[in-house]
Amino acid sequence: MLAAGAVICLPRQFQVTVVENVDESHLRTAAWLFPLYLFLLSLFVLPIAIAGLNFLPAGANPDMFVLTLPIWASRHDIALLSFLGGFSAATSMVIVACIALSTMISNHIVMPLAMRLRWVSQSASGEIRRFLLVSRRISICVMLALGFAYFRLAGDSDALAAIGLIAFAGATQVLPCLIGGLFWRQANAAGAFAGLLAGTVLWAYTLLLPSFGADLVLSPRVLADGPFGIALLRPQALFGLDGFDPLVHSIFWSLSVNTLLFLGVSLCREPRPLERLQSALFVDVFRTSAEAAAGLLRRSAATRDLSAIAQRILGVDEAQRLFRQAAQQQGRGGEAPVADNAFITRLERTLAGSIGGASAHAMISQVVTGQTISLDALVRIADETQRIREYSRQLEDKSRQLEAAAHQLGQANERLRRLDVEKDHFLSQVSHEVRTPMTSIRSFSEILLDGRGLDAARAQRFLRIIHDESLRLTRLLDSTLELNLLEHGEAPWQLLRFDPERVLDQSIEVCRGLADGAQVSLESRARARGAVVHAEADRLSQVFINLIANAIKYHGGDTPWVRVGSRIRAGRYEVLIEDNGPGIRDDERELIFSKFRRGWAHTQTSAPGAGLGLAISWQIMRRLGGELSLDSGPGRGARFRVTLPLAGAAP
Repeated sequence: MLAAGAVICLPRQFQVTVVENVDESHLRTAAWLFPLYLFLLSLFVLPIAIAGLNFLPAGANPDMFVLTLPIWASRHDIALLSFLGGFSAATSMVIVACIALSTMISNHIVMPLAMRLRWVSQSASGEIRRFLLVSRRISICVMLALGFAYFRLAGDSDALAAIGLIAFAGATQVLPCLIGGLFWRQANAAGAFAGLLAGTVLWAYTLLLPSFGADLVLSPRVLADGPFGIALLRPQALFGLDGFDPLVHSIFWSLSVNTLLFLGVSLCREPRPLERLQSALFVDVFRTSAEAAAGLLRRSAATRDLSAIAQRILGVDEAQRLFRQAAQQQGRGGEAPVADNAFITRLERTLAGSIGGASAHAMISQVVTGQTISLDALVRIADETQRIREYSRQLEDKSRQLEAAAHQLGQANERLRRLDVEKDHFLSQVSHEVRTPMTSIRSFSEILLDGRGLDAARAQRFLRIIHDESLRLTRLLDSTLELNLLEHGEAPWQLLRFDPERVLDQSIEVCRGLADGAQVSLESRARARGAVVHAEADRLSQVFINLIANAIKYHGGDTPWVRVGSRIRAGRYEVLIEDNGPGIRDDERELIFSKFRRGWAHTQTSAPGAGLGLAISWQIMRRLGGELSLDSGPGRGARFRVTLPLAGAAP
């Protein structure tokens, strides 16, 4: 990872790959040729390393194998060639690195200061070029002096390769914000600065300063025990991470904290409008055409003024060549090019390679007139963030909808399975309920038809049984038909305004005789007087009577009671009918309002019933705009709740 980061972040690599690259197509060739070159070059490392480890004395410097192996083999000619090759390679590295760094220093530090403090005349021909050359030469000398000073201070403690790796680790601190700025729209300057600062400080503390050796910057006590004796702050075992190579240790902490701070600060701080614009141009570089990006600014300038600036910075020959190419691309032949925004942008980028982006923009701005921002183009690109966020939100919504649809499909399948089971149960219950009276009717009819040894009293009793069973069968069929009409909303009702307490009182009185016969105490609790509902009185009475009668029939215990009360709560009329019977088990609560469903309590008593009462009551309350629900659990009796909206309340 360090090598990959160095390919992008080292100054000399960046200089060759980006600054001096005049054709993007070259990158396509470099993308496969450069890794192949590194791979082939690394193949020679293996035999040299194997031979050095096998033939040279223990403790020999691995960085010098390429020189010491020929000397060990008495091949001084090969040793001389190896020395010359290494010397030339090191020299070229120093040259390229110094040129790249001097260009960066002069473009981004010295030149902006010189223009701000007016150290150089911008009107004098060649003055800027001379100033650039002098500043870069001075920068090269300063860097060489610093490199030599570092070598003298740290040369005895680390090998040359280790010094290079330390520099690689420092340069790689630019990697998180560099990659993030190219591919992440939310990245901003505050996050990049926080990550760079923290990563650089950790790199210096854990790797750079210890490389100078003991007693120079960090004392042996600090290296061994940490500052102020805090072991967790030891430079090469930070926060207890011990037993790792110092380079790996430093890279882990510096890049981890660098990346986390870059991401965290960028997420916590909204990008400024300029940062949004820059992120749109960088991240969407392949989706936004160059013409559209250049169209953000509308600028114009005199061609002769631009030519004068170009000649002062690039030289006469280079400036004339640039202007001729622009004129040919515009189809103007030998005439001067039109100084439109596209040409000004191209010239500014060319000048930025020599004096830096900030200085080039400052010099171009002196001769540009009518510089405005195209609001439509700016909004179009700046709004790309919102469009991406909206698209991301739509994808998340679609994903949630698909999950919800899958969940609903699973629930529907489960409901279908339960309905199929209920259908079979319903058919068996109907068959049973119909077969019982039909069996009685058939049996006693056959006795009457036979007529042998049958007196008038017995015939009359058998006819009464046939009549009662016929009525029972008729009631069953009527209830089934009524429930079917309720489920399909086909029962014609006339809804009127009335006092539900009157209906409840009548229902209690109707059930009073049943309660006395079963020795059940029927109690009337607190009542809500003055309520008015919009419903059908007979149907509401049917619900009350069914619930009270069920509570009386399925009683249990030594002192059974049924309590009926009412109240007004949240704009609704509410009736509670509760008992101290055996209650309803948890596995029956969801099915208690289904057709032909009779709970466990029914099986414990001899009370007759077809299991349609609660189903009909539930459908009646649904049609009236109210609710019928079960509140209590098993072992504590049953409590049914009937609610209706008050007349005038929103349904």
